[in-house]
Amino acid sequence: MNTDVLRWLEKAKQLRFEQLEIARKQAESWRTGLTGITTLLAAVLVVKGRESVSELAQPYKWVVPLLLALALGALVWATLTAVSAASGSPSRKTLLTPEDLRDWTAGEVRRIEAAVVRARRLTVGGVALVAVAVGMTWLAPAATPPAALVVVESAAGRMCGTLVDTSGGSLLLKVREDQQVIPLAGVSRIRGVTTCPR
Repeated sequence: MNTDVLRWLEKAKQLRFEQLEIARKQAESWRTGLTGITTLLAAVLVVKGRESVSELAQPYKWVVPLLLALALGALVWATLTAVSAASGSPSRKTLLTPEDLRDWTAGEVRRIEAAVVRARRLTVGGVALVAVAVGMTWLAPAATPPAALVVVESAAGRMCGTLVDTSGGSLLLKVREDQQVIPLAGVSRIRGVTTCPR
């Protein structure tokens, strides 16, 4: 048999016994990468759209925080999954035979591989949720400000309603369903209110 073939055969035999360490190193690398992605994501979130989500129209006002909460949950779950894969979990079982150790190692390698795949999917999902939420803050329509309610005191009496327009020397006030024209010359006081007094 060729010496190269013998060396590769020996390496293959040795590799069987190093599977667990290799899988843990891969999980640790993924955990480190996940930490970097999360840090980068936090830095990117500083550059966002509007100053406040409360400036968004419905339903975006509630959808954006929900997406961010889901993203945070996914990223925390991904981090914990990667940490668990890299660190392992304590076992109550004492492995006394080579067969038990071999079976446990094979099971642990499968568990680590599944955890790394799950952490990767959760990370991609979390980043996608953050991207959608930030995109919504940039592109979603702004909430329309509520109409200004005013109390107008004039020679004709006191009226409360929504200020529609001020032009041509008069105020246009919407009182319930009717529109009232009040000449500015007769107005003694205008004040903003949150609700019309009874």
